[in-house]
Amino acid sequence: MSFPRNNTRKSPLKRKRLRPCHLDYANERLWEHSYLREKCKELNLEEEYRYYQVRLMVSNLTIFYVLFIILAISFLTIELLYVQHYNAIIVNLVIRVVNTILVLTVLSINFCEKFVSRHQWVMIASSVVSVYLVVLTDIAMISYHYYKNDWPLNTSFDVFALCMIYMFLPIPSIKGAALLASSVSLIYVAFFMHSLTFNAVYTERDSFGYDVISTDILHNLGFNMMGIFFRIMNDTMVRASFLDRHQFIMEETWLRHALLQESILLDSILPPQIAKPVQEKIKSKITQSENSNDRFQVGPRTTESFMAIQIHPDVSILYADVVNYTHLTTTLTVGDLVKVLHDLYGRFDIAASNFKVQRIKFLGDCYYCVAGLTTPDPDHAKCCVSLGISMISNIQEVRAERGLDIDMRIGVHSGSLLAGIIGEAKLQFDIWGTDVEIANHLESTGKPGYVHVSGRTLSMLNPADYTILSGPQRARSDPVLQYIHTYLLTGQVARESFITSIGGVRSGSILEVKSIDRIRSSRPSQSSKTDEFREEFRNMPVGGINLNSPCCRRTRLDTHKKTQREIGIFCAAFKDSSLEWNYLHQPDFIFKSSMLLAWGIGCCLIYIQIVTNNFSCTACIVVDLVTFFFLTSLLCLAWYKNVCWWKSGRYEFKIYGKYSCMAFHIFEKIQHSVSLRITVYLGILISYYAVISLIMINCDRDMYELSYIESKLYHYEMDRDTCFHPWVFTNMISLILGISYTFARIPFGLKIVISCCETLAYLLIVFFQFAFIFQHSATTTPYMKAELAHCLRVCMMLLTMYAKERQSEFNTKMNYN
Repeated sequence: MSFPRNNTRKSPLKRKRLRPCHLDYANERLWEHSYLREKCKELNLEEEYRYYQVRLMVSNLTIFYVLFIILAISFLTIELLYVQHYNAIIVNLVIRVVNTILVLTVLSINFCEKFVSRHQWVMIASSVVSVYLVVLTDIAMISYHYYKNDWPLNTSFDVFALCMIYMFLPIPSIKGAALLASSVSLIYVAFFMHSLTFNAVYTERDSFGYDVISTDILHNLGFNMMGIFFRIMNDTMVRASFLDRHQFIMEETWLRHALLQESILLDSILPPQIAKPVQEKIKSKITQSENSNDRFQVGPRTTESFMAIQIHPDVSILYADVVNYTHLTTTLTVGDLVKVLHDLYGRFDIAASNFKVQRIKFLGDCYYCVAGLTTPDPDHAKCCVSLGISMISNIQEVRAERGLDIDMRIGVHSGSLLAGIIGEAKLQFDIWGTDVEIANHLESTGKPGYVHVSGRTLSMLNPADYTILSGPQRARSDPVLQYIHTYLLTGQVARESFITSIGGVRSGSILEVKSIDRIRSSRPSQSSKTDEFREEFRNMPVGGINLNSPCCRRTRLDTHKKTQREIGIFCAAFKDSSLEWNYLHQPDFIFKSSMLLAWGIGCCLIYIQIVTNNFSCTACIVVDLVTFFFLTSLLCLAWYKNVCWWKSGRYEFKIYGKYSCMAFHIFEKIQHSVSLRITVYLGILISYYAVISLIMINCDRDMYELSYIESKLYHYEMDRDTCFHPWVFTNMISLILGISYTFARIPFGLKIVISCCETLAYLLIVFFQFAFIFQHSATTTPYMKAELAHCLRVCMMLLTMYAKERQSEFNTKMNYN
C-alpha cells in the first residue's frame, strides 16, 4: 500500500468524485414500479400478489373501521358537549349515527377474504357506496342547515373522504382510486362554486372570487397528488417485499431440496443411525473451522480422526459372488461388461430394498449386504435368504437374455457384527466381525444356484418354505466352517409384485451417465413448488386488527405473532435497537419520487399563499422564490440521474463528465444516508412553513377586528383582504401534516414528533394569536364554535395520517424482519 508524500495531495474520494464515470442505475431500476410489476408477471406471481394485496387492503380496512368509529364518537361527543341548542343539531346527530352504521355495514362484506378475492367488484362497489354516503351526507347536512336555518357552514369530510379513498378503502387499482377521488373533489368544488353563485356569504370566501375557487382546486389537487403518491409508493414497496419473499422462499425451498437430496444420498450409502452422527460431526467441524482464530492459518493443520462404530447383535449377513466373472472380463468389452454389471446390481438393489436389506458395497463381482442393520427385524434371516433366492433368479434371467455363462454363489449367516465408518481423508462404511467372516466363507464354499446358510440361520427359518440340502464337502474342510453345520437352500420367491411396483431393472436398461454439474444444479420441479409457494405467500403477515368472523378468519403463524411482539405498539419501532438501526439505514431508492411530491405540494402552497395575500410584498416574493428554487434544485438533483438514464437509451456504459458524476455522487450520498435524508426532510418542511408564515405576517389583526365590528354596526360588507381566510390556512396545515407523514424512509418516531409539534403550534395560533379571526369564520355545525371546527379538521388529519403510516410501517417492518 502506498501513502501520499505530502498533505496537499487530494484525497482519493475527491479525485474519484471529479473523474468521469459510468452511470450505475441498477439499484434504482429494481425499485421502479413498472419494473416490479413486469417482474411479478414474468415470475407468474401476479395472481398470488393480487391475493396478498386483497389481504393487505382488508387489514387496512380494519384500521379504518376503528378510525371511523373513533372519529364518529368524537364528533358526537364534541357536538353534545359544546353545542347548547340541541334542537338545532338533532338532525346532525341522527344522520351522523345512521351514516356511520351504513358505511360500516357496507364495508363489512370485505372481511370475507375468500369471497372478495373471487369477486373483486364487490370491493370496488362497497368502496364507492361508502365514499358517496360520507360525501353526500356531508353536503346534505350543509344544504339542510342553509335552506332551513340560513346557516353558512363549511364542509367537514372533504379531506377525510380523499384520505379514506387512497389510504384505507379496498380499491385494487390505483387508477380506480384516483378516478373515485377526482369525482369526490369535483363534487365538492362544484358544490362550492354553486354556493358562491347563489350566496356570496355562504362560506365567507366571496371577496376572493374565483381566486378562492382556484385555491380550493389547488387544495384538492394537493391532496390527490399526495394520495396517488401514497398508493404508488405503497404498491412499489409491497411488490418489492413480495419479490423479496419470493426469493427467500425459492432459496429456502432449494435448500430444503438440497438437504433432502443429501439425506437420501447419504442414507443410500450409510444406514441412517450412522449417517446422522456423520452429518452432525461434519457440521460441527465446519462451525469450529469458521469460528476458530486460526482459520486463515498457513501451514499444516492438526487433523482430528473421526470414527463411528456401532454394535449390531442380531443381524443376517449375505455375501454373493458372480461365478465366471473372470471369464466375462476376458470375453466382453469394457462397455458391455459395465452394462451387464449395471443390469445385475440394479436388480439386486431393487430386490434388497424390497426385502429390507441394507447393501454395504460391491467390489467387482462381490456383493454383500446385511438384514436387520437399519432397524431391528426379527425376520432378518428370512429377508436375507429370500434376497439370495431372488438374486439367483435375477442372474438366471440375465444369463438367458444375454447368452452368458454366469451364475450366483451366495452365503448367508446370522449373528452379530460391528458396523461403522473409518478413515480421515475419505470416510468408508463397512462391517466387521467373526460372523461376517463366516458369511464370507459360506459364499466361497457354496454351490452355484443355491443359498449356502449356517445352522443358526436355518434355525430362524421355516423349513417347509424351502428345499434343503446338506452342505457341500468344501465347507466341511474349510478351517472356519469345519465346526459349523451348513445347508444349501433353494425355493421360489414372488418377485413380480415388487418389480412392478418399483419399476425393476430389465435387460437392456439404459445406463445414463450425468455430469456432476447437472446433478448439482437440479431444482425442484415447478409442479412440486407451486402449492408450497402459494401457502408461503398466503401466510405473509399483513398486520391490522383481526375483525374477521370465525368462518372467514385466518390462523396466524406463531412466527408472525413473535415478530409482532418484537415491534412496538405506538411508534412501530423494533424493540431490538440494532435491528431498528439496520432498518433505518437502508438506502432510499424512491427518494426521487418523494422529491417530486414535495415540489408539487410546495408549488400548491406558494400559489395559495400568493392568492391569499392578494397584494405585493417584497419579503413574500423573496421567500417564495427561495422556496421554489430550493425545491426545484432538490427535484433536479433527484431526477438528474433518471433523466440521464432515459436519454442514454438505458445504456450503462456511457461516460459522463465530472459535474454529472458529482451530481450522481451527491444524490447517492443522500439516498444512502438517513441523516442527510432527515436534513432534506426538515429543510422542506421549514420551507413550507416559511411560505405559510407569510400569510400570518401580512395579516393586520387590528384592522380586521375593526372592519368586522364596523360591518356589523353599519351593515356593510367588510374588506377581507386585510387578513387571511381561516379555512384556507387550516387546509394548508392539513396538507403539510399529510406530507409530513407521507415522506418515505424517514423514521416514524420523528414523523410523530414533527406532526405533533405542527398540531400544537396550530392550536396555539387558533386559540391565542389569531383567536378572533378563527372565531368569526364559518363553522361546520350550527352553534358550535368555529375554532373547534378548525381544530377538529387538523386533529382528524393527524389521527388519520398516523393510522395510515403506522399500518404501512408495521407491514414493512414485518416483511423486513
